Amino acid sequence: MDLLQLKYFKVVAEQEHITKSAKLLMVSQPYLSAIVARLEEEMGGQLFDRDGRNVVLNEYGKILLHHANEALQHLEDAKKEIADMRSRDTKYIRLGSSSTMLSKRWLVDFLKEHDDIRLAHLLAAHNEIMDGLLSGRFDFGLTTGRLDHPKIISVPLWKDRYTLLVGARHPMARRRKIYLQDIQNEKICALPEDQSKLRIVDELCKKAGFEPDFVLEGNVELLSDYMREGLGVSFGLASVRDAYRDIRSIPLADEIGEASIYLSWCGERYLTNSMLTLQSYLRDVGKQIEAER
Repeated sequence: MDLLQLKYFKVVAEQEHITKSAKLLMVSQPYLSAIVARLEEEMGGQLFDRDGRNVVLNEYGKILLHHANEALQHLEDAKKEIADMRSRDTKYIRLGSSSTMLSKRWLVDFLKEHDDIRLAHLLAAHNEIMDGLLSGRFDFGLTTGRLDHPKIISVPLWKDRYTLLVGARHPMARRRKIYLQDIQNEKICALPEDQSKLRIVDELCKKAGFEPDFVLEGNVELLSDYMREGLGVSFGLASVRDAYRDIRSIPLADEIGEASIYLSWCGERYLTNSMLTLQSYLRDVGKQIEAER
């Protein structure tokens, strides 16, 4: 058995079709069939149930696929670790965040301190972040709430209070506290991709007895402009109250609980020195926020 056999087997298992797999791998169908047959001979039994060109993994095949995925992942991690040692570090980090309420402020500060590291910060739903961590699309996930998966490590960073964000010229901008009922006639600004915020705000408003009126805009700057012009309000977290220019962050008077901020990563993946640096930095941010509460 060699690495090429495992890679070809994995594609066939995913496509469940010999001809489609052969086209995807850019090999002939007879050649791919021979590879699968040779692998089955080595394993001592059929790995697929066949129906013409359609193939479906049987129980033997599922066992092999599980171990093949692990073996291929270990090899990828080995390549990454070796490359890391050769270059002294891999300087690129992909961070998935579940909400714009998790501000980029700390990430900007981090990059100022570590200008040799490149960071891609992408907004995604919880399930997309989980899938991204497992597939390698994301190196870390920053979420309001824990990601529950046996292969993912989620550590709490800090607890945070929800606040209302309004433009500096908004009639409520000088208020010291605001009740949720006070905003039932306001438009609430959010990004369509910001599913975490939409879900949380929807729950908070319904508890206060009204349906939120969302303004969904795909551009962060436009949303900020809406708030600055008094055309809508939004929700944020107390720890990022100074992150928005000309926008006030006002505490909510309602007893609505707190948000728990988690940092997550796949426990089976190799973490470069740059990733460990960001991990340590965010842990320190969490400790600082908790100390200031």
